[in-house]
Formats: sequence, structure tokens, C-alpha cells
Amino acid sequence: MVVKTAVNPQVTQLLMSISEKMVELNHPPLDVLTPEQSREFYQIARSYFTPIQVSGVTVENTSFPSTKGHELPIRIYTPLGEGPFPVLIYFHGGGWVFGDLDSADNVCRYFSSMAGIVVISVGYRLAPEHKYPAAFLDAVESVKWTFENIKKWNGDLARIAVGGESSGGNLAAAAAIFFKDDEKFKLSHQFLITPVMDYSFDTLSYKANYKFNLTNEKMKWFWSHYLNDSSEGSEIFASPLKVLSAEHLPSTLLVTAEFDPLRDEGLAFGKRLKEAGVNVELLHYDDLVHSFINMIGTVDGAKQALEEMTIKLRELLHN
Repeated sequence: MVVKTAVNPQVTQLLMSISEKMVELNHPPLDVLTPEQSREFYQIARSYFTPIQVSGVTVENTSFPSTKGHELPIRIYTPLGEGPFPVLIYFHGGGWVFGDLDSADNVCRYFSSMAGIVVISVGYRLAPEHKYPAAFLDAVESVKWTFENIKKWNGDLARIAVGGESSGGNLAAAAAIFFKDDEKFKLSHQFLITPVMDYSFDTLSYKANYKFNLTNEKMKWFWSHYLNDSSEGSEIFASPLKVLSAEHLPSTLLVTAEFDPLRDEGLAFGKRLKEAGVNVELLHYDDLVHSFINMIGTVDGAKQALEEMTIKLRELLHN
């Protein structure tokens, strides 16, 4: 692997523009930033992420009642054609604190159209109003709901995958572990994009102390809002890298970025899976940063990465 020594210049320019806007708006330091404020600033930052045009997808907003009594909103993307289609249950990023169906809308449309799959995007409960394991339990319920209902959207029960970005990748991996020996809800694949895999801050990629979008300090802030207590960080469904046995986990498409504090925990998880005999396809982007998936309309390298990821996803789910 040839490692570049610099971040993609378009990424640098984009992040500089966002940073200047945050300074202009007097973004508070993390030690006093509230989750409510973080969501407001996130919406402003999102305005810098230009969506790409996607056609050939039918979109339906609906919800289903969870066993806990709350409604779980989902957005269903169906491609052109007759099916049966492979299915991707997708969990958005946002550190378990922000993000929603809208923040993942562009990539979900793209995956559905270009990979020829049904995508179920899940609006799981957010922290700190709903701390761990609320989001994880919503992920589990969304998997069960999909298996029980997806035939209505011409989904193929033999090809149902979980996926997500960042904290959403964490939820996807945790759900895959939960169902790994379940014959009724047997997931075929997992698609993990720059996932949070471990409550630990001592990897080389953390020690590199990158300042591109996601920082060590931000990641600690997210964890502090997600967990009730730091001791929960040792639980497998919070830190999938701590899984005792990776055998029987589904075939995995893993995406990592070089300038990302989460890089090494993602790579370590891929290594664990390979050692357990799980098929792992790794796509590593050596000039990109965390959350590059949101930069696809602005950064050419991010768009190229999305195209490559989607081609590989299509190959895996259709073969």
C-alpha cells in the first residue's frame, strides 16, 4: 500500500471553508457544546456538502412500531426493475448524537440506483436523550422488521446486508454480531464505512492526532454522550472489535480513510474477520478523511471513492 503524505487538497479547502464559518458563528468549545447546539451547527456544516444528482429510484417514507413502543422512522429506496433485489439496511453517521434520514439521503439514493438494491435507511434514536443501547436495539429491530416485511418491496431474503458510516457502521457491525448465529435472520453481508469499532483511544491513528473533520476530542465527546458510563465501552455491542469470536460473521466490505482517527480500529476489525475465515474486501483511501462520504458533490476523490465502493457493493450483493 502506497501511503500519501497529504490530504486531498479539495478536502482541505472544503474543511477550511466550514471551519471559517464555524469561527464566524462562534462555535463553542467542546467542553461547553451541548448536543442541541451540535445539531444546529451540523445542519449549517451540511449546507457545504453538495449532493450529487441521482435518478431511477423510488423513495418512500414510513415507520414501524418498535417493541419498546416508539415509532422507528425509515426511508425505503427502490431501484428500477422487477427484482428480487438485494437489500441494504443502512445506518447514518453522526456520532450517535446527530444525523438523520436526510443526512444519509444522497448516498442511499446513490447506492440504491447504482448498485441495484433496496435500501432501508433507519432513523434510530439519538443520544444523549436515548443512550446506549437504544440505537443498537433500534438497529436490531430494523433487521427483524426488514426480514419480515421486505418482500413487499421485492427484496430478496437471501441477500440482506447491514451497513453504515461511522457510528452507523458501529451499529451495523453490532447488529451483525447479534445475529451471527441466527438462522432466521441471517445477514449475507456487512458494509462498514469508516466505522467506530472500539472504545479505545490508543491506536496509532489516534496518536497521530489528526485535525481533519473528526478529531480525538470530538470522538471522546461523542462517546461521552452515547454511553451511560465508560464501563459500557467494554461491551461487544458498543465496541464490536471486542467480539470474542468473529466466526460466522457475514462477508464484509470495509472502507477506511488514511487521515481518520478511526482508521486503525477499522483495519484491526478487518484483520480479526480474515483470521476467522470471513471474506473481507478492503477499500482504503490514502488521501481522504473521516466523513468523506458526505463530500461526494464537492471533492472529486470522494466521488471516485463512492463509485468504487458502490461497484464493489453491487458485485458482492448480486453475486
